[in-house]
Amino acid sequence: MTKRKSFLIAMSGGSGSGKSTLAEALLDHLPDGKAVMFGEDAYYHPMSFYGDPANEEERLALIATINYDAPASKEVDHLVKDLRALKSGQGIDQPIYDYDRHDRSIKTRRIEPAPVLILEGIHALSMPKIRPLIDLSVYVDTPDDLRLARRIRRDVVERGRDVESVLQQYLGTVRAAHYRWTHPAKFEADLVIADEGLPAYGNVRPTGEALERMLAPVLARLQTAGVT
Repeated sequence: MTKRKSFLIAMSGGSGSGKSTLAEALLDHLPDGKAVMFGEDAYYHPMSFYGDPANEEERLALIATINYDAPASKEVDHLVKDLRALKSGQGIDQPIYDYDRHDRSIKTRRIEPAPVLILEGIHALSMPKIRPLIDLSVYVDTPDDLRLARRIRRDVVERGRDVESVLQQYLGTVRAAHYRWTHPAKFEADLVIADEGLPAYGNVRPTGEALERMLAPVLARLQTAGVT
């Protein structure tokens, strides 16, 4: 009997949309071993891709020139290769990105295949090379003001940044990149799910009617596809 390939759900939305929270909630909802989370952000290019800075000053200057909100900041071919391997039943060693160093770690994360793969990230629906692999595309639609509030909370409380630097980055690159690459995917997604005010960032596991309503269409599609 031919082994059935994994069912890939690609979940996107703007920075602070709550897509990661929803993806984690879906992972929690499914039986153990049924699904695995696959983070797009693990595939940021290593610093060696841009050159090898001679010192810390040059490294910081180089980092300031990189637009991490553009798809070009990701190693797309590596991501596609790993997704194909998982869909065909092979385990992979996923890169780990060290946000403190702005570089790829020497460590990797072993991921074994599962019936359901959940890919989440701001570019999960914006990379043409990934589209043929996607079985269900989901876009989490969240108002800009709520997304910005969540981003400020995350970067200030959890990453120790000041509000001014967060706003400069948002107005300088994040907002423009969102409307150029991420937002257009909303109009081609299989499902567009309106955010109902889920908490985002931090150790949160939302419950209640809002979460159930947001998960319901995804679960219905999985059931129709014979995955659950």
